[in-house]
Amino acid sequence: MKLFRSFSLLGTLLFSAQLGFASLELDSLRLQGVMDFDVPSGGSDGKAIHVYAVEDIADLSVYGLGTANNGGGTDGEEYTFPAQALAAGEHVLLARSTAAMSAYFGACIGEFQSVLAAPSTINQNGNDAIELYHNGGVVETYGNADEDGTGTSWDYADSWAYQSESGQWETAAVGCSSGATTEDSSCPYPLCDDAQGIPGCMDTTSCNFDAEATVDDLSCVYPGDECDDLNPMTVFDALDENCNCLGQVFTPSNSLILTGIVHHGAAPKMLEFYVTDDIETLAQYAIGTAQNGAGTDGVEWTFPDQSADANTFIYVANDTVAFADFFGFPPTFVDGGAACNFNGNDAVELFEAGVGVDVFGDINVDGIGTEWEYSGGWAYRVDGTGPDGYQFVQSNWLMSSLDALDGAISNGFSNEPFPIGTYNVTVNPDGVSEIGWSTRCFPNPTSDALFIESSQPLASAAIMNTQGQCMRNWEPKALQSALDLSGLATGCYFLRLENATERRLIRILIQ
Repeated sequence: MKLFRSFSLLGTLLFSAQLGFASLELDSLRLQGVMDFDVPSGGSDGKAIHVYAVEDIADLSVYGLGTANNGGGTDGEEYTFPAQALAAGEHVLLARSTAAMSAYFGACIGEFQSVLAAPSTINQNGNDAIELYHNGGVVETYGNADEDGTGTSWDYADSWAYQSESGQWETAAVGCSSGATTEDSSCPYPLCDDAQGIPGCMDTTSCNFDAEATVDDLSCVYPGDECDDLNPMTVFDALDENCNCLGQVFTPSNSLILTGIVHHGAAPKMLEFYVTDDIETLAQYAIGTAQNGAGTDGVEWTFPDQSADANTFIYVANDTVAFADFFGFPPTFVDGGAACNFNGNDAVELFEAGVGVDVFGDINVDGIGTEWEYSGGWAYRVDGTGPDGYQFVQSNWLMSSLDALDGAISNGFSNEPFPIGTYNVTVNPDGVSEIGWSTRCFPNPTSDALFIESSQPLASAAIMNTQGQCMRNWEPKALQSALDLSGLATGCYFLRLENATERRLIRILIQ
């Protein structure tokens, strides 16, 4: 056991168990430290709990832990230690990230005889009390389960608390733990006072054996372990028998395409997808938003485990009521804002098996002022394009005016209605549309004229806007004809063609 050290220069606070820290007679195991470190990897990686064996313990599983969050009272035992023996004087570290904690502690990680991976229930912030359980009953508590510790004498936010041999708790100054290692911080963890040695992997059978290491830092990796080959188009990356990191080349199914984005203020925010082939389970797909040009956040919402039929549309929205009021029917799924939290300057990503297979916008660029900004408006995919992999292609998208949907109570009453459910996958990459009776319409997109070639006589042809109003119509006199589109505003229209038995609609983009 290290000698207890006082950090008077750091504003460290000392107090005893009598000052609001519930404790029964100390049993064979006691709380030794509570940590909310500010480690370089961030997130929950710096959260850990340190316990100490006062006496030999034959079975550690009779002990457990609980966190009482935000002064809301006890939540009971939330973690039970594994069945293992401890000898008197041994230290155990229960850490959310054993790798991050090992890197932070350096040689000091060797002071712990056991380092265990903690589940998400070990989720304390610096204002939460920690309870130690024995056979289901609380035997020791750090903090007050019924009090939010923020600003109290036991607040350990981005810091730590440590119990001396005499039972006094030392709490380092709030925010003092920042640094690449505990020694780099302004408040080194007390157990690490006398830690010495060279941390590294000491197993000669590992891929990263370090002959100079004198302290095993838990960093050993072996063939078969997961790794990252830094190739975004591979999956199941793992170390091979020669310790090379290799992944399997991923071939996307291209069964799902991102076809539309709507940003109507706070709600509805909506994504439209088109299903090109029957999908047995949508759970292989997921979406994410890359906000403010800060790069990908990866998968943020995964589709549910259900099938989807080819040639159907899927609508994912952040608000069921707002979507239904605006479009007149309910969305397919509501993601609760996990991914549909984009603003009009954020890129949107579609993932399959965790690999990016389609994207709108540049994930590394804030979209404000760019060609692809869609604030208060929408973006819609050009027929026959996509999915585009992980490379955004601006020419594959039609953009509304900014704020085109502002003030509109429904899509139909907006200045530029979103062309919902009109994506046509049968358009070839050269812009030639092919429909049932071998009719070709080109170029598409166009700016002034549309040419039509038909294998059968056409009874009529017309250009309609998205509200169903006829803008131009004519009766083709031959199998080949041209329609003058000059004077029509830029936007989305529909070409309606009729022969003796059928009527078809083809979406036309005027640029």
